[in-house]
Amino acid sequence: MTFPRPSLLLTIWICWSGFLCLAQSPAKGFHWDWHKVERDNWVSIAQSKALTSKERAGLIKAVASQLRPFMSDLGIESEQQLREAAARTRIKAFDLSGKGVGEFVAQGVGVGPEPPRLCSPTGNCEFWVFRQNGDKYSVILHRIATQSFTIQPTLTNGFHDLVLNQHGSAFEQGLTLYRFDGSRYRFVACYDANWEILGKDGEVHDQKEPRITPYSKESSPTPCLME
Repeated sequence: MTFPRPSLLLTIWICWSGFLCLAQSPAKGFHWDWHKVERDNWVSIAQSKALTSKERAGLIKAVASQLRPFMSDLGIESEQQLREAAARTRIKAFDLSGKGVGEFVAQGVGVGPEPPRLCSPTGNCEFWVFRQNGDKYSVILHRIATQSFTIQPTLTNGFHDLVLNQHGSAFEQGLTLYRFDGSRYRFVACYDANWEILGKDGEVHDQKEPRITPYSKESSPTPCLME
């Protein structure tokens, strides 16, 4: 479940109209520190002890609104099941702007024959970034990603850049870089991270650090998560 991608003509019109075009070319000097990947300490909205009752209710409502148009596809048959699915969504709180305004990174759960199915068999799940504004939560990023992501040290328009991961194989991952355009996160570029390399001896060797290369449609194990 992902939102439809805008057409090429719409993308060209947006750029021509003066909006910030962040996806014109791969980011120069891109660096990804895989040691700093956020992958642990997820907790569901329902079980989080750090949330106030208003925050819990607001986040459940925000996630439910994201899932509601796709209830039949996800195997959700009622509003009660919808709220339960939203309440099971895993979250982490971050301050991506450094201004004390809270953002919540949220990931769907659910894989296998039983609904709701918010994750694929390979572990790629629905991924949101919600920005809190009083009692309301706006979506500033929605994509498909694994259970890990990275907050980059670089800033764009006052917000940390984000890298989302996708599983390709045991030794390969797809990386997608997003930057904040002033209202939401936008796609910038895709890369491949490979922990194996073909040596001059014709043998494949493991590496302690991944080799990062620009995305190639012909050779990448994962699709590029463009909007």
